[in-house]
Amino acid sequence: MQENTFSFDSSISPAKFVYSEVFNAAVPFIDRHITEGRGDKVAILCSNGEKVRYTELSERVNRCGSLLRAKGMKPGQRLLMVIKDAPEFFYLFWGSIKAGIIPVPLNTLLRSRD
Repeated sequence: MQENTFSFDSSISPAKFVYSEVFNAAVPFIDRHITEGRGDKVAILCSNGEKVRYTELSERVNRCGSLLRAKGMKPGQRLLMVIKDAPEFFYLFWGSIKAGIIPVPLNTLLRSRD
């Protein structure tokens, strides 16, 4: 099986998923679109009209992942994310996954008592 791929058997319930030995979820969700020729397609469309294309998304995801590792985070560590809904959420979320870091997003609307 090729790296960063999975297969599933939907003829049984629940469906059985089989992942390649090397699997990083950022590859099929982000990088695949570039390798399949969709780099210039819009990946994120914001309510203010801002558009982020897959090539831009991939570059920013890689930059965030590299920054986290440069700051000393190691694969398997958790990253608590308190960030509003914006393209930066995706850069940080997928960047951490790509770097092997576990993202833990929090809802910015939670109060201290929650």
